[in-house]
Amino acid sequence: MKKLITFFICFGFMFALNSLACDVCGNYMGITPYDNKNSISFLHRYRVFNGYRDYQSQSHFFPHSAYKVMHGSDPSLDSINAANQHYSSKDFESYKIFELRLKYFVLKRLELNVFLPLLNNKSKTGDDYNSHTGLGDISINSGFHVITPKANQTVRHKLIIGGGIKLPTGNYYAHDEHSDRLPFEMQPGTGSVDGFGYLNYVVMTTQLGLSVNVNYKVNGTNLYHEKLCNSHNDFLSLFYKCNFKNLAFYPSLQANYENTKGLKIKNEIQKNTDVNSILIGPGLDLYYKSFSINLAWQFTAYEEVKEGNLKSAGRLSFGLNYNFSRKEKG
Repeated sequence: MKKLITFFICFGFMFALNSLACDVCGNYMGITPYDNKNSISFLHRYRVFNGYRDYQSQSHFFPHSAYKVMHGSDPSLDSINAANQHYSSKDFESYKIFELRLKYFVLKRLELNVFLPLLNNKSKTGDDYNSHTGLGDISINSGFHVITPKANQTVRHKLIIGGGIKLPTGNYYAHDEHSDRLPFEMQPGTGSVDGFGYLNYVVMTTQLGLSVNVNYKVNGTNLYHEKLCNSHNDFLSLFYKCNFKNLAFYPSLQANYENTKGLKIKNEIQKNTDVNSILIGPGLDLYYKSFSINLAWQFTAYEEVKEGNLKSAGRLSFGLNYNFSRKEKG
C-alpha cells in the first residue's frame, strides 16, 4: 500500500513538472460507481480563456504557451499594432490543477474526502506575461449516503448529501518579477476559509444512467478584503454502460453550469468578474478491476461575456483512480 501511495504522489509530481475560474469549478470526478470503496485519485484539469467578444470570433483551446511549461518571459511575444494590442488573439488566461484526492469510508454510509491541489496559472495581455505555480487550498468534506443502490433492482438509485470546508493553505500574496502582487485570479490560494455543500444523485437501469451533482459554495474574506461572491456549480451526465470482458466503459454526454456574481474588494463588486456559463461535451469513464480512468472535454455552449473580455474556450479533465475495499463498520 505504501508503494502505491508513493507511485501516485510521484506520478502527479512528474506530470506537474512536464506539463477566478478554478475556484468556481465543482468537485466532480467521473461517474461514481455503485460499489462504495476507498480510493486514491489523481486529477488534472485545464481551463482556458481566449478570444475577445466582438474582436475575435473564434477561441483557441491551446493558444501558444497557455498549456506547456515555460520559464521566465515568453520569448515569442512580438510587437503588434498599438490599436489592436488590447484585443490580440494571442492573449489568454489558463488555469491548470494537479490534484491528489483521498476518499475513506469512516462508516458504512459515511465517506471522508481530502483534496490536495497544485495550481499553475498563466495570463498574457499584450506584452505582459505572468505565470505562477504553487500549492492551492486544501479541501475537506464528508458525504452521507442517504440512498444506496440494491443489486437486485431493475432501476437503482444512489443519493449522497455532504458538505465541507476549504482551508487557506495556498499562497494568496504571490508576486511577479517586479515584486507586484499578482491579480486575485492568478493566486494559487484565495486566503479565505470557505464552506460548501453538495448533493449527488445517480439513477441507472441495466445500461443507461443519469448522474446529477449540485454544489453551492459560501466564500469568506481574506486579509486583502477580497471575497469571491457565493457560487454554485451544477453538473449533469447522461451515460451508457458497455462491458467487454473485465472492462466497463461509460461513454457520456456531460454538462456544467457555473455561476457567481464576481469578486468583491472592500465589499465592492469588481467590474466584469461575474461568471455565468454552460459547458457541454463528451466524457468517457473506463473501469478495470480496482483501477479507473476518467476523461472529459467540455466546450462553452453559453456564456455571458462583456465587450472586450476574454471568452471561455472550454475545459479538459483527466482522472486516474485506485479503489480498495473498506472494512465494514456500523
